[in-house]
Amino acid sequence: MSFRPIRLILCALLALLLALPPAVFAAPPAPAESDVQAFLAAQSGALKSYRDREHSAADIVQATSAYYGVSPRILLALLEATGRLLSDPAPSEAILRQPFGADGPLGFADQLDWAGSELRAGYGPYQRPPVVRFTDGTTLTLTLQQAPEGVAVQRFLAHNRTQPEWRAAFAQFSQAFQLYFNNELPEASQPQPGATSGFLMRPWAAGTRVVHLAYFDHMYPTVDTGKADNGAVVNYFGHGSVQYDGHDGNDFYFPDQPIGTYIYAAADGIAHASTHRGNGVWIEHANGYVTVYWHLDKFAQKFRGNVDTGAGVRVQAGDLLGSSGKSGFVVGTPHLHFEVRHNGKEVDPYGWYGAGADPCTQYAACEASVWLWHRSLAGEFDLTPPGTVAQPDRTPPEAVIAANPPGDILLLNHFDGTTLPQLGVGLPIAESGPAFVDARFGQGVRVAGSARLAFPTAGNLDLDVGTIAFWAQLPVRWPNTPNNRQYLLAASAHADEVPVYTGTLALRRDTAPDGAPRWNFWTTPERGEPGRNDLVAPDTLASGWHHFALSWNRADRSKALYLDGQRAAVAADVDLPSDVGPLLDLGRWLPGTRASGVSFDELAVYKRALAPAEVAELAQRRDSLHIDTQATTSRELQLAVKARDDGGAIVSMQLGINGEFADPQPYNERPVIQLPAATGTYTVGARLLDRAGNTIVVSTTIALALPTRAPATPGAWQVWLPIWR
Repeated sequence: MSFRPIRLILCALLALLLALPPAVFAAPPAPAESDVQAFLAAQSGALKSYRDREHSAADIVQATSAYYGVSPRILLALLEATGRLLSDPAPSEAILRQPFGADGPLGFADQLDWAGSELRAGYGPYQRPPVVRFTDGTTLTLTLQQAPEGVAVQRFLAHNRTQPEWRAAFAQFSQAFQLYFNNELPEASQPQPGATSGFLMRPWAAGTRVVHLAYFDHMYPTVDTGKADNGAVVNYFGHGSVQYDGHDGNDFYFPDQPIGTYIYAAADGIAHASTHRGNGVWIEHANGYVTVYWHLDKFAQKFRGNVDTGAGVRVQAGDLLGSSGKSGFVVGTPHLHFEVRHNGKEVDPYGWYGAGADPCTQYAACEASVWLWHRSLAGEFDLTPPGTVAQPDRTPPEAVIAANPPGDILLLNHFDGTTLPQLGVGLPIAESGPAFVDARFGQGVRVAGSARLAFPTAGNLDLDVGTIAFWAQLPVRWPNTPNNRQYLLAASAHADEVPVYTGTLALRRDTAPDGAPRWNFWTTPERGEPGRNDLVAPDTLASGWHHFALSWNRADRSKALYLDGQRAAVAADVDLPSDVGPLLDLGRWLPGTRASGVSFDELAVYKRALAPAEVAELAQRRDSLHIDTQATTSRELQLAVKARDDGGAIVSMQLGINGEFADPQPYNERPVIQLPAATGTYTVGARLLDRAGNTIVVSTTIALALPTRAPATPGAWQVWLPIWR
């Protein structure tokens, strides 16, 4: 392994470094990159046995290093510099929970994640030497004539410190980095796959209709840590905008029989049945492989008397294990969670076909993935290996920006050539190619056939009070369905509970008892069928574009349905649901069911019940709904920067005014920026950088008109703070 020097010591600090008394450090062990746990075990500090929830300190350091691309050596040296966690066998609980200081979040894992994001952003790029600011009011300009890791560490250590405190902390880091790691960082090396391919058969019968509901997250499978992952989901093609964050397996949904589809062993081995966290089977195979089958409804007869005993049952590929179900979680669509492990590490049976090396390889609990499905399955479902590995990522992120967006809109999507919302929490799930079409305002999106478009409900839907408003282009001929129901939108916590569907909010076109078509704004609360409410209005709408709005208010137990700006139906004394599941689907009901073929434009979700006049105004608009403030009297701007990258994660952002950008910082959807202290028109922008180094700049223009101020008192001094924060 080759090494390159890292020059982290500023000339101004050299005397201070030499003056510090030597600390007691253990002799340098094997490179930390190869085994963080072994490195920690060789030290006298407490991290060798420390755990935050289910994961060891070593796993947390390794996962942070892998995701943010920050060497574990940097993180380990920082842990020693700020908390002496490599050398102190008995640190305080406060130090373990906040080793980098109270300026960051509470908890060891959250502190590492914070450090990783700050360090990665600190790598640059920079338009000018960065200035660090200290709590004592002093500043210091850093030189760029050093390794980017040096700039990043110095910036990070400036958090919540005076300049003398910062100098001491940086000196301690430099000493730790020298004595533990000889002041060296290893060059990145290509991981070597440790798997053999082609031994897994399908775990369901031939001809079964299957939907790939959620994918193995190569960035990274940390679902068992008990906390949300990093917000980036990447499947085996290197694509994002799929379900779901931190997933350590692949979820398969069976639309013809969600509960009760037979599940079979994918390969020969010794099978064990367990009811821990739901009904599941795991099978030990040759060559260190294990397959996992979870959320089963029932076990096969062969496991009678052997469930939860630890006793193994020999099985062959194709032997019945049980049937699909939804055991082990409270809400969600029934599915098979299929997981593969090799030598105790997570792998994706679909391999890795994204650009570059599998990003999972550096994660302590993950191994480089290769194609594991048997060659005889080629041509079935999605069990055909892709032909080529993806080229390097040269696609910049997608991004939109708005200044001072209104506080009453939770979600807004114009669908102008992208499913990326202008405002909202999280990113939509777009599968099987929703098509962009000419719409009411510019472009819209059509959801037909197997296409799917769904938005997270968390943060985007207030079930206490709200309004969903959108334009929909109704087809000339509706697709045939067995029950003659076509959905415009649907969210359900129990989408499989025929016929009750507890925890549901949906708008569909169905038929009245006399056979006439009607619109049905349907809600079912947690108490089930007794609280179900079908708010209906006759469907007299012709094909073409129409405006729809649904509103509700738990406080007065009411809801209303609007068609083309007119209140078509209203209900009182309604028991509204408090949980409708994780996703709001457009144009369909269950995943795997046929979409209605409707096109959508201008989807807006409000956190208040709009008045009838406001809904009428939306339906009469001749231009798109704008959330971008054009003028302001305040120098402080709240920005909304929505962005995503199809090749992984956005690792940093820079805010700028009139083309001059500040130092990089971690990506934040709601940053604040200060305009200069002069009346005028300014272009406010954000530059975003992805893991591959691709960038995009988005901007908006805003006019600042400062209020008239009284003259300053003679002799008084005014000091303006930096314009970015």
